[in-house]
Amino acid sequence: MTMTSDIRGAVEDFAEETGLGHHRGAQPGYLVHALGRDFRVTDEMARIFLNQIERVAATDPSALVILRHQAGLELLLVADDNSYSIHAA
Repeated sequence: MTMTSDIRGAVEDFAEETGLGHHRGAQPGYLVHALGRDFRVTDEMARIFLNQIERVAATDPSALVILRHQAGLELLLVADDNSYSIHAA
């Protein structure tokens, strides 16, 4: 997976839209929807997850990414054919 200017723009728009690039703190506030499941995460973890997805999109065809959520830890496969979303809780 390569990070094209269109994808980079979409990621930046998403970060701006959700405020992930501006808010600091560790309060639970986002839901990550991945592989048919929802994970409640802190603002900080949502930013970290988004950064990891950006890195994978820019450098690798796929990679395992750690997601720390309210109920524990998950290893999620980030690849072209997997979709993820992050929403305010």
